[in-house]
Amino acid sequence: MVRARRCLFLFAAVAALALSPVAASAEPKQPSAEESADVTLAKSFRGKVYEDELDIDGWTDLGGGLVAPPIYVRQYQREDGTFLVLTSRELSKASRAAPASYEVADALIVPPPPKDVQFTISCVQAPDEILRFMGEAKGDESREWWTDVRRAWEISVETGQITPTKSKDIRCTNVSWGQ
Repeated sequence: MVRARRCLFLFAAVAALALSPVAASAEPKQPSAEESADVTLAKSFRGKVYEDELDIDGWTDLGGGLVAPPIYVRQYQREDGTFLVLTSRELSKASRAAPASYEVADALIVPPPPKDVQFTISCVQAPDEILRFMGEAKGDESREWWTDVRRAWEISVETGQITPTKSKDIRCTNVSWGQ
C-alpha cells in the first residue's frame, strides 16, 4: 500500500510539473512582428550585388572595412538602436572605369544592447588578431580594448558567413576610444 501511494504521488507530481506554466514557458518564444520583419529584411540582402557602397533607407552607415581578402564587413544602425551588419565578398576591384563590386554574403540583426554595453564589429581573438569577430562588450572608458564581451559572432574569412561563437578570449575595441 505504501508503495502504491509513492507511485501515485510521483505520478501526480510529474503530471503537475508537465502541466504547469513553468513547463509551458520553456517553449521557444515566438518572435514579435518587428523581430520577424528585421530577420526578413536581413535575409533579403543575401546574394545582393552592389557597387562601391550600399545605402539602406532608414539605416545610418557606421562604416566598416576589410576582414580578410576578399571579405568585407559593414555596420548600419537604425534610429531605435538596432544594428544591421552585412558581410560581402568583393567580386571585382575598382578600376578607372568602374567602382568595385560586391555580393552580400550574410546579414545579422542585433537588437539594441543593454545600457553600458556597446556593439562593435571590431573584435579579435588571439593568436591571429584578425578583425573577424563582432561583439557586445563593456569596459573602462579609458581603455582601448574591452575584454568583458557578453555575446560574440564570428565572420568566416572564407565565406563571409556570420555565426554565433563563445566570447572566451575575444576582445573588442572601445567604440568611443579616441573620440
